[in-house]
Amino acid sequence: MKLQKKDSVKKDEKQKFKTKKFGNFLYVKNQYFDFETNITQQKSDFSGYSLEVKNADGSLLSQYRTDSLSARESATYQKIDTLVKKADVEKRVSLITNLLKGNIRYKMLDFDVLKFFELNKYESLRLGIGVKLNEKFSKTFSPDFYVGYGFRDHRWKYRIGLDTKLSSKRTSVLRVHYSDDIFAAGRINKTFWDSSMKFNELNMDIYNDHFYINQQFGASFLYDVSNSLSAKLALTREKQNALFYYQYQNFTNNFQNFSTTLSLKYAPKDKNLMTPSGKLTYQKGYPQFYVNFEKGFEIMGGKLDYHRLDAFAIHQFKSKMGTSQIKISGGISSGSAPIWKNFEIVGDLNAFSTSLFSKINTPSTFSFVTMPSGSFYVDQFAALHFSQELPFQFKTFGNRVSTIKLAYHSAIGGFKNPENHQFDFKVLDHPYQEVGAVWNRFLGRGFDVGFFYRLGYYQTSNFNDNYGIQIKLSGF
Repeated sequence: MKLQKKDSVKKDEKQKFKTKKFGNFLYVKNQYFDFETNITQQKSDFSGYSLEVKNADGSLLSQYRTDSLSARESATYQKIDTLVKKADVEKRVSLITNLLKGNIRYKMLDFDVLKFFELNKYESLRLGIGVKLNEKFSKTFSPDFYVGYGFRDHRWKYRIGLDTKLSSKRTSVLRVHYSDDIFAAGRINKTFWDSSMKFNELNMDIYNDHFYINQQFGASFLYDVSNSLSAKLALTREKQNALFYYQYQNFTNNFQNFSTTLSLKYAPKDKNLMTPSGKLTYQKGYPQFYVNFEKGFEIMGGKLDYHRLDAFAIHQFKSKMGTSQIKISGGISSGSAPIWKNFEIVGDLNAFSTSLFSKINTPSTFSFVTMPSGSFYVDQFAALHFSQELPFQFKTFGNRVSTIKLAYHSAIGGFKNPENHQFDFKVLDHPYQEVGAVWNRFLGRGFDVGFFYRLGYYQTSNFNDNYGIQIKLSGF
């Protein structure tokens, strides 16, 4: 009986291996259209974007399908379409794609999420709405407008503009606009900044009230020279007035300016996708380089003659030591120009308080965590922001892992004729230095907490003067 049982088991195992089971399979059929050989190739054929989507409505399928759908294919597509509609896949994909651009889309309207609110010392809270008509309205013309209100100054701000798209193959946009708004003095040009970089700037003026009115009419041309190089040429006619106590040479508080600005961005490792709504950077690569050159002319009603150049580079890389990030920035201004055509070295602290709460801030891209806001101005500067994320992770609460990042910030500058600018400020003519440690995903949560301390020439004997606490959302 035992032998018979053993033989029976072996027979069952052999039968099991011989049994054919139905499994999943994938069938691929390739067809080639308009195939040519020995064609002449030019350099311009390889200067486009990484990917391109001409349209997403399915209208081109009929040009490339050689036979009709089989019953099985038709049933499959209907089932997929049902599942996509049931899960709202298209809406979710559209939401994520537009959020990468800083927009929320509703039909033919794109709402700028960075315009909903802003905090600064001059306006306190500003609420606003920015809307742009997208390609569903017109494939060529895209009007936009913005309106905002400051609750401390009780003043409306607005902008109206029109973009004219000149090409469907690459970014080529002619724009005209008019705006009546206020801006912080001494900031570098942010023409090609993406939405994540701009998000970091939302609260940078919470302790700064050095603002000026800018009524501006402008025209510009934006063009992508290649997948890596973008350029913008702008002409502006401006009327500017300081909103703080300020006197510049023999000028009254009414500055008429006509200027041209050339802005460049070079990002050789960015991967871009051209879509019907415009270019989308779906993978950000490093290094990245930004350059802006502005020239003021005493023509077309302009009263200012000046040159202004600012530039910065960002590089990020991984090694055995962890993730390193280096940000180098600099600028120079010369000629006759008010203080906002020079540079503020941006600080995040409240200059009029030493309380613990006033030491807590949300840093911007090139700011100093321990520096009083609105204090230092220069007409030439160079700055370094370096951070090193250490190559180890640890858990505190929950499933998320935390990391530690070390940072060093430094800046040096100068001012040739600071006596021409009559208001309360300091010249940064010695190296400003600070070091810090940041706990990324603090206690396993979605924000980072850092402690920074001032070193060197500007350090004081009072501990409370030298430290700052940084809080920001993880990933920004």
